[in-house]
Amino acid sequence: MSVLPTTLVLLLSTFLVAQPTSAPQSTSTARTLKRPDLELHYKDYGQGDPVLVITGGPGFSAQLMEPVAEMIAKKARAILPDPRGAGRSMTKTDEAITLEGTLLDFEALRQTLGLKQWTVLGCSWGGMLALEYAAKFPNSLNALILLDSGGPSWASFGRPFSDNITSRMTPDDRASRKYWSQKDVAAKDPQRATVEVLRAMLPAYFYDRTKSLPLIAGLKEGKEHYNPGAERLDEEFDKGEAERIEKLKQLKLRTLIIHGRQDPIPESVALSNQALLKGSQIVWLERCGHLPWFEQPEALEKALTNFLFPK
Repeated sequence: MSVLPTTLVLLLSTFLVAQPTSAPQSTSTARTLKRPDLELHYKDYGQGDPVLVITGGPGFSAQLMEPVAEMIAKKARAILPDPRGAGRSMTKTDEAITLEGTLLDFEALRQTLGLKQWTVLGCSWGGMLALEYAAKFPNSLNALILLDSGGPSWASFGRPFSDNITSRMTPDDRASRKYWSQKDVAAKDPQRATVEVLRAMLPAYFYDRTKSLPLIAGLKEGKEHYNPGAERLDEEFDKGEAERIEKLKQLKLRTLIIHGRQDPIPESVALSNQALLKGSQIVWLERCGHLPWFEQPEALEKALTNFLFPK
């Protein structure tokens, strides 16, 4: 297991276990869908109009997205899977972690649940997956929500995203990341090295650095929290950029883009996604970084509710 490169770390950090509040959680049912080469594990929340919630990564479990699923479940149904190769949805080999396989898992889940269409919400890397899913299976969606999403390729925003992270880190943060990123140090204890890199970088994802403390305290090691084998999806995703963009240009789909003003993913990415997706709208979350359910939960819930249930 190698230390994550800057452009991948915490996009999105579902490596974590802490929750943003101590409020009672919505009940959910854990379910499993048998696929030809893995068991897809997912949680089913609430009742009503279905919303597929795609977490970030690649390679992270869906655990940190549970508060978002709970927000949706107050009035609708949220379906939260561990993507292929992450969490409990592990494959026998890394070669089975493919973009096509991931999308087909989502399609099989929709069909198994007997859903004609669903709204798809993707956060961070999950938003990028949602873009690919919408391009490949446009008739399966009735709406799209991009939450602090990346663009149609890593190359389109990777450098400024990385620069923003580095510029927000303190000297101590940068020193810690540099130390734990050394090959010889990481080789001795790769899982700890990955956690320490995350610990150093986490505050840079927040407008209010103190909001990162519960997350830092909740870091856990283990392949079930982060699977480095899923990094292979990055290169595969970028290869499909041109075709993806052309299909998205033709897409006619009700779309909401939610983006934190202080998200290290630049505002230009949200604006580019808006220009790409006809008729899409943006809701900006003020004083908010990459994890809005920790920093601006009320504003996030309001934006989701207004979009999912327009008056």
